Amino acid sequence: MSIPILLLGVGMLIVVAALLVVLRHGLVSRRRGAFECTLRRRGLVGGTSWQHGLMRFGNDRLRWFRAFSLGVRPEVVIRRIDILDVSRRRLQSPVEGGEDSYLLEFDLKGGREVSAIVDLVSGAALNSWLEAAPTGMVLGDAD
Repeated sequence: MSIPILLLGVGMLIVVAALLVVLRHGLVSRRRGAFECTLRRRGLVGGTSWQHGLMRFGNDRLRWFRAFSLGVRPEVVIRRIDILDVSRRRLQSPVEGGEDSYLLEFDLKGGREVSAIVDLVSGAALNSWLEAAPTGMVLGDAD
């Protein structure tokens, strides 16, 4: 009798956790300036892997949220003032008729590097965000 109740409890916990992940994803993506982005991250045991998530524009920073997480805070924050250079490379779709994308490589202060893959529209929006920085917010600015 106790095994079915235990299985029911575990099943309910899984359903609640899945609902929380979906709710969090909806809240992050509904805010203005959010777009899908795959980021290269360092793994727990070493090496790197690509993780899917959402990136959101702010006035002075980019915030990246992992797609399948219960965390409320962003896992990666890129401040505009820390960006030294951004290189862009267009990636052809691996599937015929699929959408191309951009590989963006951010060189940041302190020798940090962040790589991201975004679709073409999001890459253009990110480029506009970088170019629209207020005076004095970017290294090498004239003022």
